[in-house]
Amino acid sequence: MSAVIKTGTPFVIESVLVAALEAVDAEPILVNQALLSEFSQRNRVTVGDILTNRQDYNGRQFFRKVEERWILIHDQDEYNGRLVSKLADKRYLPVSRFLIELGKHYDAAYLQHLDELAEQERIRLEEERKERIEAARQQAIAKAKAQGYSVKENRKGGQIQLVLTRTV
Repeated sequence: MSAVIKTGTPFVIESVLVAALEAVDAEPILVNQALLSEFSQRNRVTVGDILTNRQDYNGRQFFRKVEERWILIHDQDEYNGRLVSKLADKRYLPVSRFLIELGKHYDAAYLQHLDELAEQERIRLEEERKERIEAARQQAIAKAKAQGYSVKENRKGGQIQLVLTRTV
């Protein structure tokens, strides 16, 4: 039997969820077509699910995307709950405590995700600014040459100075 436990933190971004699962040593595995045959259990694992190293009566506990959220699929009674892990010193936490701990790490990973998005946006805006400057430079040079000027370009400390000369 499966159960769904509501968490205070909705898990909506896959990459952030995977980072949070790694932070709590849940050893996430994204199920693809090649791995599908390796995991036969009562709760059918499908392509796109994220397996954890947590196991119960029904097999591996995993996250499945339902609508816009990732939900932990597990045995409600947590009968025979254990870790199938390379980390021998880790202990099995009840699902409610596991989800609270995961929520804390998800929030931290989400903040990092937002920082990365802000940095990408800053880089994109800087590239657009450089493209506008280059277009304005090319336009000024083309206009000057069309009016019969010869153009000499000097760069000083990140600024461009165009020196126009015309012989009569």
